[in-house]
Amino acid sequence: MPYFDDNPLDKLAVKAGRADAELDLRGLAQTDAMARVERLIDSGGRAQTWLIRFDAAADDGRETLFLPLGRRLLEARRAGRIASCLPASDGAGYYVGFAAPARP
Repeated sequence: MPYFDDNPLDKLAVKAGRADAELDLRGLAQTDAMARVERLIDSGGRAQTWLIRFDAAADDGRETLFLPLGRRLLEARRAGRIASCLPASDGAGYYVGFAAPARP
């Protein structure tokens, strides 16, 4: 496996500063966090781009929201409910894009 001096995801993932709004799920139980994500998806997002933050992995062996949230966001993208989703370069968040509202 090659060794990288820099995180290659930094070039691919969207930076937090580029999001129009942030949904902070840190410190929440998984069921509460996923319920908030569902409300965001259902609302269509009041902003066009969101950064969804969650607790980073710890040494306690517990699952983070990375996989369950990633699966849900991919499902929403396939269903056309969100336009895009990419992991944040630090692995503790997702950048989510909603389609731009139609102009009259």
